[in-house]
Amino acid sequence: MSEEEPFVKIRDICKEFDGKEVLKNVSVDIREGEPLGLLGKSGAGKSILLHMLRGTEEYAPTSGEMIFRVAVCPSCEWVGAPSKVGEACIKCGTELELQEIDYWKDKEARRKVRRSVAIMLQRTFGLYGDDSVMYNVLQALESRKYPADKRFRRAYDLLKAVRMIHRVTFPASDLSGGEKQRVVLARQLALDPMLLLADEPTGTLDFETAKLVHKALNDSTKEGMAMVVTSHWPYVINELTEKTLWLEHGEIVKYGDSKAVVAEFEKQVGEIDREEYKKIGEPKIKVGHCKKYYYSVWRGMVKAVDDVSLTINENEIFGLLGKSGSGKTSLARIITQIDPVTGGSVQIRAGEKWIEVGRVADTGVWISWSATTPGVGEQAATHVSMLHQEYSLYPEKTILENLTSCIGVKVPEELARMKVKFILEGIGFSDEEAEEILSKDHTQLSAGERQRIVLAQVLMKEPAIAILDEPTGTMDPITKKFVADSIRAARENLGITFLIVSHDMDFVDMVCDRVAHMKDGKVTGIDDLRAG
Repeated sequence: MSEEEPFVKIRDICKEFDGKEVLKNVSVDIREGEPLGLLGKSGAGKSILLHMLRGTEEYAPTSGEMIFRVAVCPSCEWVGAPSKVGEACIKCGTELELQEIDYWKDKEARRKVRRSVAIMLQRTFGLYGDDSVMYNVLQALESRKYPADKRFRRAYDLLKAVRMIHRVTFPASDLSGGEKQRVVLARQLALDPMLLLADEPTGTLDFETAKLVHKALNDSTKEGMAMVVTSHWPYVINELTEKTLWLEHGEIVKYGDSKAVVAEFEKQVGEIDREEYKKIGEPKIKVGHCKKYYYSVWRGMVKAVDDVSLTINENEIFGLLGKSGSGKTSLARIITQIDPVTGGSVQIRAGEKWIEVGRVADTGVWISWSATTPGVGEQAATHVSMLHQEYSLYPEKTILENLTSCIGVKVPEELARMKVKFILEGIGFSDEEAEEILSKDHTQLSAGERQRIVLAQVLMKEPAIAILDEPTGTMDPITKKFVADSIRAARENLGITFLIVSHDMDFVDMVCDRVAHMKDGKVTGIDDLRAG
């Protein structure tokens, strides 16, 4: 068997949704030991191609072909990578034979191949929430009938590779978004796939942790696993892949060496205006010796926020920067009035009056600003809206309905539509794209597009304070610049105070006036990023 023969041959693939072509004559080879990167702006077609490789029925190509060259056991029908041809089947010992499978014409063969194809989707944390991290990985090993006496050791090795050993006994529901993503990756690797489809595999991880996860993925490809990776982070594509396919509106722009393709792609990003904003006002949020402690059966006393004090000014764009699990989201949830403080105080200014937004009374009952019955003006001045890291859209509504329902008051339909388009254009959609997207539902959008729609939901509410938790987790550099510009425009036009919760240092540097660094529930320092 020639080493030059590819594992998967993709030839002239086209895909239409509702009469619109989203992939146009895409051809590329996937080879064992040569990880492939998919690069492009949000909506370029990257995730569609991944779902097609996964064999998801609704992503069947409109035309073109996808050929898998695989090793198949003639006895038990086990399927593996083509390099296994001639070896003994790991399940029954029969010699494996080479088969070429027309993936989208042979439904029965596709079903067999799919068992050896794993996919890791953006911001989709399919875990058993009440069960421990270790159990979640053991369950994946059991599902693929991994030898029972070796499962615990294998699970331990996988969790060590993704840096989650310190959380093995925690229930999945107690993990941060970045930690959940690492457990999902461990579960996918536990399936021992011949092909891993990784859609933004480290999008919600800090740089240091991402590097370690990249090592685990690279080690897996060295052991024979083929991999296709999408990412908006150029360094991720460079570290994880050898060849890269750059897509734009479903068409190939460039294919070749990853570093060369990434360098060409990055030229499109451009610079963001970093002129100092002159209208930052008086303090708007005061956090004084704030504590959020809770007891977990699995973890004992958890100090999610540990004696944090800081001040955020009106119209300021303030950043919270830190690794996954550092306490950023816990502090944001207190300011948003979702969770109560254990100790200290968090106050928001309404006019000249400071209102306590979350505290534990002597009775142990949480009292928020809404329970103190301030005036309507005070409610508006303390209104906080949050874009959560794990978000969703109303599945039964169109994008227009999802956005107009956020306004909160009855306005004429045409005015609501105009506002929706104004907000969408502010976060990077062209007039044509904004008009086209309004009638769609969430299933017709890419993950990056869905994320921008949820950001638009926050801006539609015109809150006094907007908190964005990992707003760039699935955004390419070009879209990220649009979003940075739109946040600054919203601050200028709507007078919104922003709190950006992120591990994305580049984005924080791009958009924030000041940034607080968090680690282990504490603020370790505050940097002033303003010009001059």
